[in-house]
Amino acid sequence: MTSDFMWIPAGGLRRPERVSAYRTEGSSLRRTAVAIAALVAVAPYAHGDFVSITASRDATLYESVDGSLANGAGQYLFAGKTNQNLTRRAVLWFDIAAFVPSDATVTSVRLVLNVSQANGGNRTMTVHRALTAWTTGASDPDGTEAPGAPALAGDATWLHASTDGAGGVTFWLAAGGDFAASASASLLTTTSGLQTWTSAALAADVQAVLANPAANLGWFILGDESATGTARRFDSAESAAFGGIVPRLEIEFTPIPTPAAGALLALGALARPRRRR
Repeated sequence: MTSDFMWIPAGGLRRPERVSAYRTEGSSLRRTAVAIAALVAVAPYAHGDFVSITASRDATLYESVDGSLANGAGQYLFAGKTNQNLTRRAVLWFDIAAFVPSDATVTSVRLVLNVSQANGGNRTMTVHRALTAWTTGASDPDGTEAPGAPALAGDATWLHASTDGAGGVTFWLAAGGDFAASASASLLTTTSGLQTWTSAALAADVQAVLANPAANLGWFILGDESATGTARRFDSAESAAFGGIVPRLEIEFTPIPTPAAGALLALGALARPRRRR
């Protein structure tokens, strides 16, 4: 799935304004004014300071002894423990490098998912960096999607980071997926509606990805796995077709000033009308 994003320029959304020259300054000033007009039209749109990126891929890992269950293309994600004491873990990936400049300084990050169904009351759920590359396939369970579906080519499962459908597989180092032991963010989630994780550690994860795009392996969402009946159902990246609210990563950042912005300031100084003596 291709990511969508929303971008707001640092200076706000505005239309380029016409810059007029003073005749008394001659053709040189008029050329300067034309250059300024071109830069004003381009510079505000060079970089934004906020992006909201939807997940490019996501999946649910269904606890099973043989890793035969998957959900790579369904409209839901699951995390937590079922009433049958089986664990579910969600995993998501966002194409951060496509929308945030590599030299930007990340100031805050928010991971937003929508709970569409839940067991029990409020539960703490954590976000962890994935440590192994993984893929998704076309598996799409019927109905509520809670039981999962037979794994297909490309699917990630409880045992596999990837399957090729022809016997070739990449195993997780540990059943249930490979992720950092320390949580990047923690949240007491409610039983419905939007849930937002944010923390300095989550921002540091994104900053590290900008420095090394190969380190972008996504995040796991873990529910309360200490008791049964704690599972949450979230809308997935595919849920938009069914009226769902897709997972998104909201990033605020400070961009490095572009050459155009510096040139704009310099040309602005040159273009100031001189007082006649």
